[in-house]
Amino acid sequence: DSLHKKSTEIANQYDIVCVEDLDMKAIGNKDFGNGKATFDNGYGMFLNMFDYKLKERGKYFVKVDKWYPSSQICHCCGSVKKFDLKDRVYTCDCGYTGDRDHNAAINILTEGLRILQSL
Repeated sequence: DSLHKKSTEIANQYDIVCVEDLDMKAIGNKDFGNGKATFDNGYGMFLNMFDYKLKERGKYFVKVDKWYPSSQICHCCGSVKKFDLKDRVYTCDCGYTGDRDHNAAINILTEGLRILQSL
C-alpha cells in the first residue's frame, strides 16, 4: 500500500521521472551485508508502478543504464573521477564539493532528459 501511495504522489507531482536501472539481483549478491533484504524491498515493483502510473497520466518514465557512471561524473564540469564506494563526498578540481549521491542524482536526471530528448 505504501508503494502505491508514494508512486501515486510522485506521479501526480512530476511530469518526468528518471531512475537508474539498477541490477538488484547483483546488488543483493554482493557483500553489502543486506542480502535477502535487497530482494524484499519492492524496488522493482515500485518502478513498475511508476511506469504505468506515469503512462496513464501522459507523463514520462526514463531508465538510465546501470553502467552510466552517474556517481563518477562531476555534474558541474563533466570531469570523470573514480573513487571507492566508501567515499561519500564528491570533490572535483573545478571547485565543486558535495554529497556523492546528490551529484549522482543530478547526473541521472541530466542523462534521463538527454535520453528523453533523443526519442
